[in-house]
Amino acid sequence: MKKILLTLTMCLMALAGFAQDKMDVVYLKDGRVIKGSIIKPLDADGIQIMTTESDVYTFSVDEVRRVGRESFRHENLSNKIMVHDGTGFTNITTLGYGFGIGTLGAEGGVDNDGGYFAIHTINGYHISRKVSLGAGLGIEWHDGYELVPLYADVRLYPSLTEWAPFFFGNAGYGLGFLDDNADGGLMLGLGGGVQKSVNSNFAYTASLGYRFQENSLGALDLDAHFLQLSVGLKF
Repeated sequence: MKKILLTLTMCLMALAGFAQDKMDVVYLKDGRVIKGSIIKPLDADGIQIMTTESDVYTFSVDEVRRVGRESFRHENLSNKIMVHDGTGFTNITTLGYGFGIGTLGAEGGVDNDGGYFAIHTINGYHISRKVSLGAGLGIEWHDGYELVPLYADVRLYPSLTEWAPFFFGNAGYGLGFLDDNADGGLMLGLGGGVQKSVNSNFAYTASLGYRFQENSLGALDLDAHFLQLSVGLKF
């Protein structure tokens, strides 16, 4: 009986060993843990590691807390790395709907109970992992007219996690050249949201923000306020 128990114990220990892999691990000061194979050991110029998803990352000495080698179960080998975890170009394309709030015009005579559908695309550049700057272009179908927004966009990412909150602000001009019923005007936006990183090159986004849009038709003031809900993709 003792021999049987000893044999079973040894088999279980062997299976446990097969179920784990030893990986290089880089612990970063911002809380992330990067698992993979170190390509360039840590020195004065930093460290370079290839992750289990075959992505290669370079971190400076100031970013690294410590480096080690540890065992992980197969299901825990993946790295949850924020999309565009570094500098580089990015694109965000969204579909949205704006819900009218407040009143129309500077004098506020008529309730703004209208809305609009929108498609926007922003081509930007991450100047750091936490800040991106970009230029946006869209088309919006408002009640009775269409606008083409052209604007500057800035985004802040305070957290570098799989589910990453972000905040954005934009300012520009809503062009009304597509429709005789719209002269267009100044546009301003401010809001926040969350992005879900699938890998280092792709993420889903969802956001909610405030939007102000100037517009007029002849002497008629159509300035309006909206809450815009958007979902999209980030590359």
